[in-house]
Amino acid sequence: MGRGRPGRVGVRYLLLVVLGTIVALALSRYFHLGTAQTAVAVVLSLAPAYITWAAFRADRAEATAIDLDTAAGQLAVAVKAQWDDEAAVRRVNDPYPLPVAWRATDDDLAESWPLLTDLARAWPGGPPGDPALWPHHPAGLAGADAQIGEVFTDRVPTRRLVVLGEPGAGKSVLLIRLLQDLIERRTDSSPVPVLFSLASWNPRQPLKTWLAEQLRRTHPGLRTPAPTPVTTTAGAPGDLAQALLDAGRILPLLDGLDELPPAWHATALDALNRALPAKQPLVLASRAAPYRAALTCSDTTVRLNGAAAIQLLPLTPEAAADYLRRDAGGPHAPAADRWDTVATSLGTATPVGQALGTPLGLFLARTIYNPRPNTEPGPAAPHPDELCDTTAFPDRTTVDTYLFRAFIPAAYTPHNPYPPRWTAEQAHRTFVFLAQFLQNQRGGSPDLAWWELPQALPARTRRLTAAIPAGIAGGLAFGVAGGFGGGLAVGLAGGLAGGLAVAIAFGRTLGRRVGSATPSTRLRWSPSGLAVGLGGGITLGIALGIAGQLAGGLGGGLAGGLAVGPAVGIALGIALGLETEEPDLTSITGPVTQFSLDRRAFIAFGLAVGIAFGVGVGVGVGVTFGDSYGVGVGVTNGLGVGIAFGIAFGTAGGLSQTAWAYFVMARTYLVVRRKVPRDLMAFLRDAHEHRSVLRQVGAVYQFRHIDLQRHLAQHQT
Repeated sequence: MGRGRPGRVGVRYLLLVVLGTIVALALSRYFHLGTAQTAVAVVLSLAPAYITWAAFRADRAEATAIDLDTAAGQLAVAVKAQWDDEAAVRRVNDPYPLPVAWRATDDDLAESWPLLTDLARAWPGGPPGDPALWPHHPAGLAGADAQIGEVFTDRVPTRRLVVLGEPGAGKSVLLIRLLQDLIERRTDSSPVPVLFSLASWNPRQPLKTWLAEQLRRTHPGLRTPAPTPVTTTAGAPGDLAQALLDAGRILPLLDGLDELPPAWHATALDALNRALPAKQPLVLASRAAPYRAALTCSDTTVRLNGAAAIQLLPLTPEAAADYLRRDAGGPHAPAADRWDTVATSLGTATPVGQALGTPLGLFLARTIYNPRPNTEPGPAAPHPDELCDTTAFPDRTTVDTYLFRAFIPAAYTPHNPYPPRWTAEQAHRTFVFLAQFLQNQRGGSPDLAWWELPQALPARTRRLTAAIPAGIAGGLAFGVAGGFGGGLAVGLAGGLAGGLAVAIAFGRTLGRRVGSATPSTRLRWSPSGLAVGLGGGITLGIALGIAGQLAGGLGGGLAGGLAVGPAVGIALGIALGLETEEPDLTSITGPVTQFSLDRRAFIAFGLAVGIAFGVGVGVGVGVTFGDSYGVGVGVTNGLGVGIAFGIAFGTAGGLSQTAWAYFVMARTYLVVRRKVPRDLMAFLRDAHEHRSVLRQVGAVYQFRHIDLQRHLAQHQT
């Protein structure tokens, strides 16, 4: 379901009724019909208006609801497709999957094993798995690579697991592998595994509220209303995102506890325990040291209730060296010999040995130092031996910082088949700006959503992005209307005054929407909207007819009402019945696709509403002026005013329902300030698909690693 929610549509309908009442009173004074008579007519029309709205509201609740089993099945399909594609783009299997092994953690970081087994056996309905498969000791949790699904499903009695590892050790990749395995094992009654990045969560916010928001952002189809019998934790009907969470149909894979501010770690663990019951399966990933600190930072130890824990192991020197050489062409390739000196340091306590002991470090190193095929003439790739210089790199931090700094220029080295359209300097400047935006304006969130880019603008500039287009459209409407009614001078004065008034009003109201608007995907037609619109038109016709009868006779009043009512009714029907819609759950809506769909929705919605109101207002003005001044004057005035009001209402309708226009205005401002490239969406897509600087999570981008984001955010602009 899109923006056409009953509450929001009800406000729109109320505003239109109020606006119609004001227009009716204004027309009564202009044509000397008498305010009292018109007021009586308006009051008499309120009953059919209420009946029309009540019928519409009753119809909306059942329009798009689907049952939870169907929703969970569709979500599983979407999640599988999303992460299968993302694993391919991230090249996690290129040149081959890096081995990720683990062992059970120290006893003080997890619940005791007897407690876990007793807890699982005591659950109502029995344990989630087969007790015969449980190991007798936590040491039985050890494993590697594809075994993670079997370890979680069969060996962890409670199916609650903490995954600990050093920075860049492969925690996120392991969670992706687990998610893919759980999707393959899933039955119709099993929960759907969904990966969440905790970096954007404030533990003061209820966890399930935040999880529901993340589900809606990544899978917009979950905004669809839940089935009527289902109620959320608040006791009221909600959408599918909240209903699936409340029903335990989501298995949260929570990545990055350590990415929260350190002061929040213990609070976050306590909030997890309070929000998710002990029988709720989940996985939590964190760096080991912050997790240990969270358990011991207060007098009361706080650990994840009912959870086992595993610790990722460092890569073996042989695996790391083989990975670097194979990416350089294989053991006998000349480029592979470049790694001989570095290979002797792998697995040691040297700075380079520590930095290249993780999958992230190896990825950065191979990107920087391994020559790419079909590289255009330019500076030769640096030699990896420089990393062994302990004078230049006295500790691991300096190696990590250098690898992050050299990564962007290496990623934008010109080579086929995907030569970059942007220089390394342009790319670096853009990434620094985006990283600083996420760290400063978005509270360190990793989620780069294109529709939130206007938040990077100063508050006054954001208000102007709503005020300027609305003011231009409103000024055009008032100016043309005044010009036809009173001449050029009146039109200019009316246009300036009306445009300024509309700009101020829209700047204060829609200005709050700039940066908070969510994108739309398509339009849908609601038959009940036509009923609402026609009902409103009939209501207006009755009001005008009664007013006309009280002022000058039944025939003229009914004729005017019958002429204006259907025209305005159709306009209202389209305005209220045409809705922007979210995709269904199985649709794959990445950032670029969602951007294109939202742009299409803006154009389509603006044209539909603009034409509808243009015709409605034009017919009303034409009939009014034609009756008093002749057909020619009526046609001319109706056409001019209809076009002007059509543009005004179309622009306002598009701005109120989509995010594209706000993004375009914000991007234009940032392009002028040399913060981002002109074709920003193409830049982001290239950074994801061909440079591996960004990763995609549903409809948003993220930097490949949170440490890369933080490194870039520290640069001076």
